[in-house]
Amino acid sequence: MSKFNNPNTSDYKRLERILNAMMPDPTEFGYVYPKEEISSDKKQLEAFKYTPEYKKGQERSDAKLLEKTFTDMLERGDWFGEFDLYGDDDDFFALKTFPTAEIDDAFNHIDVICMINNPITNHETLPFAVDLTYNTDSDKMARKFRWKHVYGKKKSAPEGVSEFGESYVTKNHDGEEVLKTRPLPLKFRNGLKIPGFASAKYFEDKDDIWNPVHEKGRIPIMPRFIVGYSPDIASVLASGMPDEQFRQKYGEQEYQARRQRFQSAERRAKWCTLLECYEQASNIRYMLEHMDEEETKWMSPEELEEAKKQIIMIEEYFTKAIKLATEKAQTDPDEMSAMQYADRDVVRLAIIEHSSNTYLAKAWE
Repeated sequence: MSKFNNPNTSDYKRLERILNAMMPDPTEFGYVYPKEEISSDKKQLEAFKYTPEYKKGQERSDAKLLEKTFTDMLERGDWFGEFDLYGDDDDFFALKTFPTAEIDDAFNHIDVICMINNPITNHETLPFAVDLTYNTDSDKMARKFRWKHVYGKKKSAPEGVSEFGESYVTKNHDGEEVLKTRPLPLKFRNGLKIPGFASAKYFEDKDDIWNPVHEKGRIPIMPRFIVGYSPDIASVLASGMPDEQFRQKYGEQEYQARRQRFQSAERRAKWCTLLECYEQASNIRYMLEHMDEEETKWMSPEELEEAKKQIIMIEEYFTKAIKLATEKAQTDPDEMSAMQYADRDVVRLAIIEHSSNTYLAKAWE
């Protein structure tokens, strides 16, 4: 087991501190939302942490590891080929990633928010959400895909309750009192109420608070993708590229071997991500374009049109990225090997299967 997979190691605790420092803090949104509303949201989160549903221990450790390595590699490695595709455009900016607030992670089921701005988006900033996983359990994966797009609460909602739900006390099989939480019923929420999209309530660009890529506060709607690859890959990436100090300590042979393992893991992670995002975007677009009047009659026409606009743009974005990467792989044996590996990565295969079940077969209904 990698030391990074153990939540008790100093490496993991350091990693968690780094992520926590980057995450938005709801207490700093006092001029965006009423303080009572923020307090209600935080109270619901604290209650949720005491429930069995809250991820703890090993699984939570691996999730944090996956999140940090993903965001580092995605930006630094230009996984979507943006500089080759849009580098001649002075107005484009390269993909940026932002960790979500703990509340959005827990209740909106997203780990990372990505922002792109290029000719495909007509130079408008387009956000999309990523929910990271390493788990192939069928029930857990199905739940990840079934989360429906909701945000805020309607005027008819009970007064004072958080948009994320409420807590209550019940008794377990042994007669002991236990704390549980339940979401606010869908009839009190805004949104399309279909999977494939997400919202974030507490977004903040901490990299540039004076000129943010998106205003602080709520992102009402954005495409949502499940992304993952083998935890062994994430563990190699977390160990980092060996440096000169490593070479001097372990020698040239071990240095080169470690460097090769890191580069191979990065290419494999990239290809898993490319294929997963492309496939899901295509499936979500198909779902939207094949909904009948009965399925859409309760949706906001403006919100539905925005969803269609977003998914068309993001599908084209991923299509171009896949095409470019595939062309490069024809003359690069290492890239071709990574592409072939992605075809058999068990996490990627599970994601693709559930994407088809969710968006094409509408297993969430």
